[in-house]
Amino acid sequence: MESRLKTRPWLLLGVGILVVSGVWLGRQPLREHIRNAATLANNSPPPEVVAEMIELATDPPAALLAAWHSGKIIHRETAVHELGLLYRPDQTIPSELKSILLAATLDPDLNVREAAFGILQTRKDLALTALAAAQLADADSAVRLLGLLHLGSAPASVGVPLVIGLLDDPELPVATQTLKLLQQWSGQNFGARQVDAVAMTNPQSGLPEYPAAGVARIQAAADQARAWWHVHQAEFPAVKLPLPALTSRAVVPAIDFQLRTLSGDAIRLSDLRGKVVLINFWTTWCTACVGELPELVALQNQNVKNFKILGVSLDFVPDDDGDQKPNPATIRPKIARAIQERGINYPVLLDEYNEVGGSFNGGELPTTIIVDAQGNIRRRFVGARSLRVFAAMIQEAGKPAPQATASTIASVL
Repeated sequence: MESRLKTRPWLLLGVGILVVSGVWLGRQPLREHIRNAATLANNSPPPEVVAEMIELATDPPAALLAAWHSGKIIHRETAVHELGLLYRPDQTIPSELKSILLAATLDPDLNVREAAFGILQTRKDLALTALAAAQLADADSAVRLLGLLHLGSAPASVGVPLVIGLLDDPELPVATQTLKLLQQWSGQNFGARQVDAVAMTNPQSGLPEYPAAGVARIQAAADQARAWWHVHQAEFPAVKLPLPALTSRAVVPAIDFQLRTLSGDAIRLSDLRGKVVLINFWTTWCTACVGELPELVALQNQNVKNFKILGVSLDFVPDDDGDQKPNPATIRPKIARAIQERGINYPVLLDEYNEVGGSFNGGELPTTIIVDAQGNIRRRFVGARSLRVFAAMIQEAGKPAPQATASTIASVL
């Protein structure tokens, strides 16, 4: 009995050492778990916080997957950027992450698409041409332009029949980039100049306009290209480019929110379920934002069934150089004046604490989100669009979302 009593202190000491060691060794995993959980739960963390979560993780690919599958805008954008940093161009990307990268080229968020194409371009990925071609029939002219910008490495036998139809594109930058590619592939100079597709802001209307001389030059160049195509068409038979299976293409639900108008009326996004909703983040001091207001007013005037525009003012949020929060007493009259002077015919909501703008990463202005009748994000993009483009995207959002299946891109897009 006495000997057993003598060994007990040593036993307790050993147990204590084990406990302390376990706590010490488990401290880092616990910290990582807490950090990751907090980052994933946050709807609007700074992108560098999400990047840090991935880079410092014990298993960075798993952390990247968690960020992507969170369905949150900032997390998903950061995940794609980090994917390009995790693997050098000469390294093989694991299949699950590669699936995400390929699916990202058809993502609702244009920022995600651009990042994914940048990675594929750097890696000279074999799927680049087919995925770029898949952009050419998109309702958004900026997406069509993205596809054209990543087709330059394709051989003429593939590229020419893919893009020839875009000579008739109603958006001048798309037609101009098409001409530049055709000049590259054909060895002909049709007279197209990139500078002719640079829009200037009309000082009276605030709307972007193209110089008449530039428009005329592009039209003349397009006529020359069509004449060349008429002679050489038989040399470029139709091609088909198989797309990879896009098994990771996921639905992105829009985060619900409620904001108030100047008059105090509360509007909640989920109450508009059953309608296509266009959310436009803007400010009264943003030239591009104010410039596209006539397009949005005209879009609302079209009285599209089951459609609603919500303008979200971020005037209360300091810009990047702002040291202090703007004074609400001066901001409210500015917004009211803009609504009246610009004839805004849809609700303007006040995001005084940047809660909604932060969740949708709306800091770069103007940012537009299009949500379908089921409450899923169908589009997210930065920058103004024409009425024609807005109308096409709204019509598209009224149809069922495309499924994540393999398909074939034909030459007649």
